[in-house]
Amino acid sequence: MSRMIDAGSKAGGPEIRTRAPRFFFILLFAAAPTAPAAAPARVKTSEQGVALFYSGKLEDAARAFDAAIRENSDDLLSTLDAAIVRRDLEEHHRSQELFEEAAALDPDNPHIQAARGWASMRAGNRNSARGAFYAALKLQADNEQALLGLSRLNLDMGRPKSALTTLEHLLDVHPENTIAQVFRARAKEALGDPKGAIAAYQDAYKSDPTYTEARLHLGRLYRQAGNVDAAWTQYARILAVDSRHEEAKLRAKELRPRLTKKPSELIPERRMKRYLPVVRAEPAETMPVIRVGIGTTAGGNPAVKEAVAFVSDGPFDVLDPETGKILASAPANKVWQARRAHRRGEYELIDDAGKRVLSFWRVIALSAKDPKRHSIIVQRLDLSQGTGWAAQGDRQLKGVIEIRARGRAGLYLVNQVPLEDYVYGVINEEMPVKFDLEALKAQAVIARNHALISKMQYRYHRRHDYDLCDGQHCQVFSGIGGESEKGRRAVDATRGEVLRYRGRLAQTPYSSNCGGHTQDSGEVGGGWHAAPYLLGRKDDKEGSVERKSPWELERWLKSRPKVYCNLPGYLHPAQFRWSRVVSANEFGDRVRFRDDELGLWRKLRVLKRAKSGNVNKLKVQGTRSSHVVDKETRMRGIFGLSSIRDTMFTFEIERNRKGVPTEVYLYGGGWGHNVGLCQYGALGRALEGQTYKEILGHYYAGTEVESLGY
Repeated sequence: MSRMIDAGSKAGGPEIRTRAPRFFFILLFAAAPTAPAAAPARVKTSEQGVALFYSGKLEDAARAFDAAIRENSDDLLSTLDAAIVRRDLEEHHRSQELFEEAAALDPDNPHIQAARGWASMRAGNRNSARGAFYAALKLQADNEQALLGLSRLNLDMGRPKSALTTLEHLLDVHPENTIAQVFRARAKEALGDPKGAIAAYQDAYKSDPTYTEARLHLGRLYRQAGNVDAAWTQYARILAVDSRHEEAKLRAKELRPRLTKKPSELIPERRMKRYLPVVRAEPAETMPVIRVGIGTTAGGNPAVKEAVAFVSDGPFDVLDPETGKILASAPANKVWQARRAHRRGEYELIDDAGKRVLSFWRVIALSAKDPKRHSIIVQRLDLSQGTGWAAQGDRQLKGVIEIRARGRAGLYLVNQVPLEDYVYGVINEEMPVKFDLEALKAQAVIARNHALISKMQYRYHRRHDYDLCDGQHCQVFSGIGGESEKGRRAVDATRGEVLRYRGRLAQTPYSSNCGGHTQDSGEVGGGWHAAPYLLGRKDDKEGSVERKSPWELERWLKSRPKVYCNLPGYLHPAQFRWSRVVSANEFGDRVRFRDDELGLWRKLRVLKRAKSGNVNKLKVQGTRSSHVVDKETRMRGIFGLSSIRDTMFTFEIERNRKGVPTEVYLYGGGWGHNVGLCQYGALGRALEGQTYKEILGHYYAGTEVESLGY
């Protein structure tokens, strides 16, 4: 239930480079002001219409906004809200009319003009669309939606060169715009420049490293260019995220025999070249011991292996964990291996000389003879499965390591580690080491809570004999390799501290970035429950609840508002605001995998939004039936190969001339489920001088920090 930052984001993610501005395009609008027009004052709009919009009753919402407009024809916000609702109903002619009325009421607002352009384009009125986009750019030369719409219009009209000129200007100003990067790749392909298209798709991936779909296009282009190694690498990366992807499986299998390099050379393993020093937390008799599944799948289940290799920097024992009996002992720096034996269901332990040491059926355990100084490295584990950064690599672990048999399927690992040592290995996998110490202290406290709640209450993985997995499903734990001196300081400074609500351990979900507004746990659905201390609020100084109208939500997600978690110098832009192009076919395949009765999908409808704007219930209408998605993780999964970042999003469906969906544009905010602590919000608060207790008090209202007493 917690959300984490991938290992690559410890340093804030890949740098987004900005090219030198192209002044020839800007000269077209030299007299135009570059600052955006002020947002319209909040005029009275139909609160009934807003409520209906959030509950998915779009037809009723449209009628409510129409009634508000009839009552007051100068009601700008109701006019804009009505236009957005009509767009979501795909009544584009009516949406265009409403945006034209809004533009007449507020002629100096470039965002209204840009929205008018998109509505006109979808209504088939290309001249009107072009005029609206130019009107927006005259008011604001770098208006993102106007530039994007103009480039899309030029692509549709077979003018890739003009589209490219517009896109280059847009990407000078907003290099993080993933949709623009995809459009640039399409323009390059249309101009017969496959190398340029490859570079553009690479930039699309850099603009959002969870946009795995870019790899499909890269695989295709590399294959067409005859670059077998590069093409295979893209398909292999896709399969690390989604092992069922049919095209990737087919292409990877087809290309594998033609590789000029070994797969391990093309996708380097994360091998440990030296032992890291062992730093143990001060022991205590009453400190809980956490059992962690190591090298688990995206769902937190054991990723079984036929063999497990390991080595220690000091002498170690092989134990029967049920009796404590020492079964064998081994010297330092010798690679031993547990593997499947020839007898069915039996496993064996092999020493560095290839000699069989013992056999076992259920479980053996490894423990360094001097655990204060030495540790064990488990080699070539499958790490971060189901994510865009999945890889194979080593993991250095403290404590006791169990090698367990999952029947005849294979072996998996469980690490027994004291709670404080466990948090040492979690904190900087969940929160970058560069964060302020007060934010890290807050993370340490809630990581303890999450571990203890998982161990004593959730017990998701009890059938596999561990308390938590080591991935995003629970909390990311990478043992000694994930530790840092600063992270240990934060853990030690809060040693044994947890959050309680009315004397009981509080549930402490957290996410990387809430997009500017957290949501109530009770609004999420799909197994979440209401808690009085998990209430959504805006991530600013006031911390009020702010349910936005349809137009306000539109602008909220297509802009970068000033809130605590918008920290350009600290985060990758896509962690706060993101966009992506979703293929209609890919989307349909992912929905049909869960519901093969759907047929071909034709419509999407939001049935429920949280006050924060998060989509909590979605209906997919197919040619044979409909499918409702109300689970947060599933909703994120159907929209992308690598899962979209968040459910705080709006979408726009593009169709061909026959009315068949071709693709969906998503505009979203945040990364995670947006319940509880916002990690980047915590950083913003810490940078402003808030203590970790003040930070926790905002995100978990009414809770208190207390000690476990060790």
